[in-house]
Amino acid sequence: MEDFYDSDIGLQTADVLILPSSFLKTLWKELIDGLGEVEGPKVFFRCGESIGENLAANYYEDTGQIDALLNQAWAEAGLGHLFVLEADSEQVICKVENLLEVNVIGIAHPCNFTSGCLAGMLKGIMQHPYSVKEEMVGEDTRVFTFTPI
Repeated sequence: MEDFYDSDIGLQTADVLILPSSFLKTLWKELIDGLGEVEGPKVFFRCGESIGENLAANYYEDTGQIDALLNQAWAEAGLGHLFVLEADSEQVICKVENLLEVNVIGIAHPCNFTSGCLAGMLKGIMQHPYSVKEEMVGEDTRVFTFTPI
């Protein structure tokens, strides 16, 4: 498939992330089996962070509209429904519902790939890294709090 640029939506097809749940599940299993329960989730986070940063590269602007830019970048990820609860220079709080990752790896595990993807997007948008704290809220809902490092 050749890349094309759709001027109506301003999107080049090679920049869109298409991540089947079966791939995410396979990646999770291979990382846990190969690296273990401690290192595997760290690498899963870094994979998400790298993807998120690349997705956000198209949306960097110094406008202060963190929530709008994060929503635009997140729309390409397709990992769940994002709600930005708070977004300022001190912290960003996001709730994500219908998380693909929960359905893939199970409710008992932290959503390292998702939190990494969001942290990477914030890094790409704001041009500095973020730490993340995850709260388990419901079966397929998580709240993430990001603070600049």
